[in-house]
Amino acid sequence: MKPRPLVILSLEGLTPSALGCYGSSWNQTPAIDAIASTGCVWDRWLATDDQPTNMFLRMTEIPDQTSSWRDKWQATGSVELITDVEDVSKRFEQLPFDQMHTLHDREEENGPSDDIVDTQLGRLVAAAIERDAEENDWSVLWLHSDFLTRRWDAPRYLALLDEVDQEPLEPSEDVELLGTDEEVTERIENLPPYFDDLAPPSLQIPTEPHPDLVTSWMRTYGCQIRLLDVLIEILLTSLSVDDPRVVIVGTSGFQLGQNGWIGHRQGPLRSADIRLPLIVSDLGPLHLPQLRAGDTFPMILNEIATHCSTEGKGSFQWSPEQWCQSDENASVTTKSDRILRAVTTADWFYVQDSDDSEHLYLKPDDIDDFNNVARLRPDVVEQLVETQKNPVDLEIDGVT
Repeated sequence: MKPRPLVILSLEGLTPSALGCYGSSWNQTPAIDAIASTGCVWDRWLATDDQPTNMFLRMTEIPDQTSSWRDKWQATGSVELITDVEDVSKRFEQLPFDQMHTLHDREEENGPSDDIVDTQLGRLVAAAIERDAEENDWSVLWLHSDFLTRRWDAPRYLALLDEVDQEPLEPSEDVELLGTDEEVTERIENLPPYFDDLAPPSLQIPTEPHPDLVTSWMRTYGCQIRLLDVLIEILLTSLSVDDPRVVIVGTSGFQLGQNGWIGHRQGPLRSADIRLPLIVSDLGPLHLPQLRAGDTFPMILNEIATHCSTEGKGSFQWSPEQWCQSDENASVTTKSDRILRAVTTADWFYVQDSDDSEHLYLKPDDIDDFNNVARLRPDVVEQLVETQKNPVDLEIDGVT
């Protein structure tokens, strides 16, 4: 039977920590969460290359086989890409798309937009809606954007602010204030709850940072994610096709204070750079905790095309039974020009920085690489280094 049309949104700089379905406590994404509530969410989906364009190429790659994911989708319509990423548009001949629509910057904008339709992502979504209005059928509409790494132009009214604190009580007359009047009136300069910067931050957190610095940048990033959430809802309600399947995926992560950095591809490679979100609608509700490499994305597209019918029924490889399956022998190697080597297993994340320093973090418990145990587990470090030199299945005991 004819597969339901597929809408894919892939984004550079998309971190799971800002999505409600991944447990975010400081941001709200109701539209994305609604997709995840009936779909499959990969908890440990890792990039195999920290360059987002390289990762995008791997995710669209046509495997060396007779029947590819593109062939199956082309049977019911064209496979098309809409992108605002210049590096991707230059490589169209390497990509498995029938058509590509490219958006260009509007240089006159110097600050956040006043309306969501004027944003970089808003223009991308508008182009998708215009394409859908054409007579030619499409089976896959793939939207790819780098606005999270290049242009934070979301209207700041989308920012999720904390509740206004109550006015502090007046001090009792019986309490003697300590210090001089000058010391009492001396305050830490207040930071705005969010920043109006159009360019995303690229900064190392100072040794003694302002207590609200990271929070203000998180709110600003969260504002961009809320823009994404609103535009996803607008896109899905505006398309003329009946009940498309939806995939939301990141091609690179974003650091929001982890390991002392705020920005995209800043500092040494860490988990915040390579742990990416992946959500596929209508396959659950299910969270898959097993380690998976981003290179397997073409297999997912192939699986959806093979088993999804217009009635929304099918036999998928992702099921509640798979939740209990062990991935103790799985490993993912990540390529990066910022480090010497990086490998992730079911239990560990090992990275050797450019200065030869070695770091080992227990996974999945230590999500943000807080506790380096390389000195305590030299046996694990040795195994992971040897395995990367001569890849074999891993069997490493966890910390006892």
